[in-house]
Formats: sequence, C-alpha cells, structure tokens
Amino acid sequence: MGKATGIVFTILLAAVLFWLLSSRPAVAPTPEDAGKTPAQGTAPKKDFKVALVTKGEVNDGGWFQNAYNGLQRIGKDLGAEVKNSVRKDDKSAFEQFATYGAEGQDLVIGHASEWFDPKLVEQMSKFPQTQVFISGSEKPAEGNVCGIRFVLEDACYVLGFVAGSMSKSGVLGCVGPVKLSVIESTFHAFEAGARRARKDVVVRVVWTDSWDDVARAKEQTLALIAEKADFIFHNANNGAPGVFQAVHEHKDQGVLAFGANDDQAAMDPEVVLASAVLDIPAVFVKFAREVRDGTFDKQTKTAGMPEGTVRVAYNPAIEKRIPADVREKADRLAEEIAAGTVKADRLQAK
Repeated sequence: MGKATGIVFTILLAAVLFWLLSSRPAVAPTPEDAGKTPAQGTAPKKDFKVALVTKGEVNDGGWFQNAYNGLQRIGKDLGAEVKNSVRKDDKSAFEQFATYGAEGQDLVIGHASEWFDPKLVEQMSKFPQTQVFISGSEKPAEGNVCGIRFVLEDACYVLGFVAGSMSKSGVLGCVGPVKLSVIESTFHAFEAGARRARKDVVVRVVWTDSWDDVARAKEQTLALIAEKADFIFHNANNGAPGVFQAVHEHKDQGVLAFGANDDQAAMDPEVVLASAVLDIPAVFVKFAREVRDGTFDKQTKTAGMPEGTVRVAYNPAIEKRIPADVREKADRLAEEIAAGTVKADRLQAK
C-alpha cells in the first residue's frame, strides 16, 4: 500500500467510526433511575445542613433524646450534615441560633416552646436563608420562624382514662419540671381523661423547677404518694428517673407510673404501665425534607393522633394488670381521638 493510499484509508476509517459513534441512541435511564427525586434518596442539589438546640441533655429517654434521634434520622434519611447543642438558658440559646444562622444552616430546630420569642424572630430575620422550627409552639409563623406543636395531650387523655378507671385511692399525681403552659396542658388532658372515667378523682400536680434534677423529682413524687396518689404521670424531662425510683419503692403498694414523650417502659419495666409517645423523628424528617426540597409552606404545624404521630405504648411486661374492659375502652377512645370524633382536652396556648 502506497503512502497516499494509506492516508486516504486512515481518513475513511476515522469518518466511519465518527458516524457510528454519533448515530448511537442516547442511553435510556434504568427503571430504578426513572422518576427518582431528591426526596427518594438521590443527592440533593446542594449540601443540606441542619442543627438542633435543646434545653436539656439528650440522654433523658424522652423529650430531648427523642429530638436528638430525629436529628440523626434527618442525617440518615436526607443525607444532611447535622449538629446539635445544649443551651440551658435563653440568652445562650439565642446566641447559638445566631451562630447557626451565620454558618448558613438551612434548618435550625429549637426544641423548647418558650423560644418562640419576639427577640428570636427579630434576630433570625437577619438570616432569611435559615428556616427555624420551634418545637412545642403553636404560635402563628413569623418570617422564617414557625412552630411544630406536638399534641401529646391526645395520649395523655387516654392515660388519664386508664388511671381514673384503675385507681383505688381516687388520687392521681403529675410531676412537671419548669412550669410551662405546654406542659400544664398535658396534665390538664390527663385529668380530663381521668374524670371521663371517674368524676370524683383528685389530681395533684407538683413541679421540680428544674429540667434535670432527679433527686427533686423523686422527692416530689414521694410527696404525692404520701398523699395517696397511686398513679403518677410525669412530664419531667431528665428528672424522669427520680419519678420512677420513687414509684418503684412503692410498687408493692400497687403504685404505677406513666412515661412521657417516648416509650419509657425500659427505664423501669416493673412500674411503667404505659407511655404517651411522640414520633418526633418522623415529624422532623417530613418537614425537613420539605425545607430541603423547597416545598415547605412556612406555616406552624400540628402533630397529634389524627396525624399518626402520637400514640399510647403499653408495657408488655405488665399491661395485663389493666382490666380487659378498661383496655378495650381505652383503645376505643384512642381510635376515636385519631378519627377526630373525640377531642382531647387541652389548654389554650398562652
């Protein structure tokens, strides 16, 4: 083959290869890829950063730990970069919110209803790219700050009904931490549920004035038991172990306890009859996904039994102590609350 012939052959071969490659059809997406969206697990268009601020340590087995678990779920399910801080006073909490805003966090969750405050609203208006959720608040949204009101009262009402139906003394007790309207409301619902079962029931409420004083919680619970309370419902956050310790010491007298915010049966399987449970992780993931995808409507949300995020969890180790007819009525009551045909009593937001 001559030199000129070789050059011509090379040119023709290159032309044929170019034609073959350029005329191939585009590769179609696989069935697995077709219709896939960021909300279904693919990488979001930008990094998604979420921070949580709590007022107590995240090892309480209830309100704060449940929120921390929700943060971890956001990280796992949405591929978000997450971080958390514990700030026990409002001043340092608001400073932490500002720090997170300056860092460019996409979502900051404040897990304390009292933090929905005009000062915070004004402060976070400087960081419009950051959406703020305040757990426990049902105040109307202001700017980029909105509430998520977990209606624990739905389950508290049912627990009250069980306690009112089973109490031998006719005296029930409630133990709270710092006196806040949202916690008072859970005790109000518990009492209303008890009165549904027994009109003459007496419900005594005590406060520890602390988010994490276990010794004080135990002391206050013992005082209730001394006043003949045979069922104790707490919403005492990190003080919960003290409540259960006091009840355990009187379990032979038939005293029983109820857990709050998460299933707390494991904290003392011998005395925790049932718990009012919030599915905080599911709620956090739902609304965090909307923030990530740009579909969140910036309005305060409500999450209770009708939304499937509040329930009563019975302790399988001792639930048979509940009379069959009482359990049947309690289950029916929970179903009616979930269906919206019965409204659990709760206090109006202050």
